Amino acid sequence: MTDTVRIGTGDDCDVKIRLAQTSTNETNGTLIEVKRVDGTYRITSVDQGLDIKLNGRSIKPNKIINDGDEIWIGPSGPSIHFFPIAATTAMVPGRRGSTHVAPFIEQAAMEASATARRDDAKIFLREFTRELVREINPSTKIILFAIIIFAVAGALYIGFAQFNEARRGRRIIAEQQAQLTAQQEQLKHANDLLSKVADSTERLQKTISLGETLRVNYGAGVCLIYGSYTFVEAGTGRPLRMAESQSNESGNTIQNGTNQPELTPEGNGQIAEYPFVGTGFHTGDGFILTNRHVVQPWLADERAQSLTGTVNGKPRLKKLVAFFPDNPQPITLKYKQAASGEDVAVCTIDPKDIPPKAPVLPLEKASDSVAIGRIVVTMGYPSGPDRLLAMLDETEARGIQNRYGSTESLLAYLGQTKHIRPLMTQGNITDLDARRIVYDARTGEGGSGGPLFGPSGRVIGITFAIFTENTASNFAVPIHFAISLLEKSGWTAPATPEPEQKEAANASQAGAR
Repeated sequence: MTDTVRIGTGDDCDVKIRLAQTSTNETNGTLIEVKRVDGTYRITSVDQGLDIKLNGRSIKPNKIINDGDEIWIGPSGPSIHFFPIAATTAMVPGRRGSTHVAPFIEQAAMEASATARRDDAKIFLREFTRELVREINPSTKIILFAIIIFAVAGALYIGFAQFNEARRGRRIIAEQQAQLTAQQEQLKHANDLLSKVADSTERLQKTISLGETLRVNYGAGVCLIYGSYTFVEAGTGRPLRMAESQSNESGNTIQNGTNQPELTPEGNGQIAEYPFVGTGFHTGDGFILTNRHVVQPWLADERAQSLTGTVNGKPRLKKLVAFFPDNPQPITLKYKQAASGEDVAVCTIDPKDIPPKAPVLPLEKASDSVAIGRIVVTMGYPSGPDRLLAMLDETEARGIQNRYGSTESLLAYLGQTKHIRPLMTQGNITDLDARRIVYDARTGEGGSGGPLFGPSGRVIGITFAIFTENTASNFAVPIHFAISLLEKSGWTAPATPEPEQKEAANASQAGAR
């Protein structure tokens, strides 16, 4: 309980021990000094001449001593153990690693082994039990035995009943799990069928609304092409004119009896000019795709073929303009390039003249979307201004025709009044080869050069001809021929469709619905 405890060989040490070896501390014989600081005992000093260790380790200054710690002084001891005050302690000398038993523990063990108390207790308990059994009445024994038998039988019955109930419960649970598994399989099968039905419905809805969607999104990018051409004399370049008409005394023109008027570079007759119409579409950066026979109409015009056979003249393109929907003024087209093998041509318009609402029609570069039976949509201006007039009231159409005699003036009026709209038809691919796509979406003369859309909503071909014996069989040039011609002309494919145009088209479509 003291604040300072000195351990050593001196007479004034609190704990006096014997050492086999000699200490270097010859002053007072103190080997270890322990002090209590803030309620904790610490080793404050140790004789450095001896091998003194705490729990097998060297002692550090101010090392805290805990209950159960052991200090060895030298290699052969003695050892000092630290315990709480209430515990019985013993100083056990000897070498480390050997077994030591305190004397009082050894004495208590020898006394316990020599006593016969446990045997006497057993004999007493056995004799007491025998006497108690003799004193019990036989009827009581029978009743007790019957009670024990009934208790054992009841316990066995209850256990067997619980076992059967547990087994029945496990069987019911297994059956319910099997039913649940079967129901889950049925639900999964029903979900699969529902997903297939939903996919089919979605595809059907897309198929039904494909034409309207494409018309709203890209109809403003399909233009009506109008132009005219003349003939010039080979060598001189003089324009060929109509022969001067002769009049009789009443002022009526005298017919020459031929179907085709004669052309001549001489005289003052009217220059022979032949108008034509067709279709084109915008592919970006002012590039317009159409047919070669649209920008070179004399290649397919029967009148021009008959004239070139009788007159030594060369055709020359005089005018080429494009009318876009919702754009009141025609835009001048410049012929850029035409393919030599396929009926494809490229024209351009000045970028500053591109209508602000004219979208860029996307071109399909993947060939897997082109297959027989796939749905297609075509846009164009078959029958030219005649179809546009047919969309108006009959009286209004007749008045417009009487007011505007020429095709150019008629189209200019229809453009200013925003009556120019492409015709959209829908069908399927009926035949296919490497150089043409055959489809049954209806079109007509004037629809040449129009885009043919596939189920992906991209242009897969350019309409160039119809089968006269069956108007439901029309022909288109695969779009990859046009893409290669566009790239040769300096065109670069846009990265993605313009988001503003798509948003405006979607908003317009939602409003229409």
